[in-house]
Amino acid sequence: MVLRFGSVLQEMSDDQLKIYERALKRERAARKQAEAILEKKSAELFALTQELTKSNRKLEKLVLEKTSRLKGVFHNIIDAYVVMNIRGDVLEMNEAATKLFGYDLAIEPINVVSLIYKADLKYAMDSYNQLLEHGFFTNYRARIFTKDKQIRWVHINASLIYDEHKKAIGAQGIVRDITENQLSAGIIAEQQKKLSAIVDYSSLAIILTQDGRIIQTNRKAQELLQFTESELIDLHVKDISLKDDHDISVNLMNQMNQEGLDHFVVKKRYIKKDGSKVWAKTSVAAVRNEDGSILYQVALIEDITEQIKNEEDRQSLMQRLEKSNDELQEYAHVVSHDLKSPLRSIYALVEWMKEDNIDSFDQATLQNLALIESTLEKMELLISDVLSFSSVSSGEKKLAPVDINELIEEIRQTHFFPKHISLVIKRPLPTLNVDRVRVLQLFQNLISNAVRYIDKTEGLIEVDAVEKGAFYQFSIGDNGIGIEKQYHQKIFKMFQSLNKSKESTGIGLAIVKKIVDNHQGDIWLESKVGKGSTFFFTLRK
Repeated sequence: MVLRFGSVLQEMSDDQLKIYERALKRERAARKQAEAILEKKSAELFALTQELTKSNRKLEKLVLEKTSRLKGVFHNIIDAYVVMNIRGDVLEMNEAATKLFGYDLAIEPINVVSLIYKADLKYAMDSYNQLLEHGFFTNYRARIFTKDKQIRWVHINASLIYDEHKKAIGAQGIVRDITENQLSAGIIAEQQKKLSAIVDYSSLAIILTQDGRIIQTNRKAQELLQFTESELIDLHVKDISLKDDHDISVNLMNQMNQEGLDHFVVKKRYIKKDGSKVWAKTSVAAVRNEDGSILYQVALIEDITEQIKNEEDRQSLMQRLEKSNDELQEYAHVVSHDLKSPLRSIYALVEWMKEDNIDSFDQATLQNLALIESTLEKMELLISDVLSFSSVSSGEKKLAPVDINELIEEIRQTHFFPKHISLVIKRPLPTLNVDRVRVLQLFQNLISNAVRYIDKTEGLIEVDAVEKGAFYQFSIGDNGIGIEKQYHQKIFKMFQSLNKSKESTGIGLAIVKKIVDNHQGDIWLESKVGKGSTFFFTLRK
């Protein structure tokens, strides 16, 4: 071939040889150019390869970081996280899921069907079909069985996992334990049910209003006003209120809206469906929004028609009693005056008869005249005591601070005490806001009684007082003859004297009890026959 090629060259002409040389030159130039391009592209490819290597390293590092983070999230997420295959076999669980379900995948396999609460199985299957059809489901709420057969309420959001061919190969879900919330919701629902029952069957009428318009009522309100529930809805409060009474309520409602008043109570009249009126005590409370504006008002309505009628009857009765007491007091004064006048005349006539016939009357006649005088004195004392008893409750009590120590000293100075009888105050006595005249009469009668019935050679009367809550308990004790138990109540009644003494009318202790009653206190006694008696009574501080 070489010899042939050489011979070919020898046979070429000069022109042909030149053309050949130029072609050969162009070929060499083209080859060099191609080699240069190849070198350049090789250099670029090498640089690209280096850059891709670096990028791959960065990507691998990023993937490792992301994977590490995802693993951290997977294991540290508060809620349970579960990965399963399309058949429901659990492939992976985080610690929260292991704790919730009680299963450990390292020890035993688990399929989600075994976790489903049997009563919720249909709901669970419907939700799973939704997952397969749509690729996800949310807000799944149902019960599950844990390994130890506890029942827990869970909330699940789940989605499918796909391969590179977009084929579903599994599912993942976040499972939240809502048992406590569900129980709380159940308790709240039960409480709401009970509250609704309490409201509906309340003995008070309850009306809920908004801007004065009725939006809800209970049965009692419907019964009270004789409207049905539907008839009351959208009525205005003024439609069922007497105009004058409603105007008062409007002023209070304005204060509630503008001045922050949260509650008020008003007595007003409501108009029933038949046009009749009912008196009611209405307690209104405001329910406010977070910004302080009123959302609605709750009115508790108590029927006080009977109370109002009873109050009117009581007032009428009190007025009649006051008039009767005044008339009785006037009558007592008239009677006492009319009775005392002839008594004094008789007493004077007896005195004149004695003086005119002092030498002619025998001893028996003089004794009879003395009996008449004694009887006249006792009768006058009796009339005075009856008048005193009737006047105890007449007129208003004149209350003022009274030092009981000074009161006892006044009695000591103004009353006769035999030398053998001592009056002792055991401890300092209080100052009370009382009617001085009546309380003085109270202590006088009890102390006088004690003096009268002391039979010992050394008599002792002791006055004491102790605090008893809102009262002071006083005691006046003596070492006299004592009183048998059977008479302890009887002696506080009119004309019940145990001794037929001319100094006693049997009214003194009845007056004492009436004075104590008028000061809202109590009175009683303790006594031993032959050893003495102690009268106890209470007076308000």
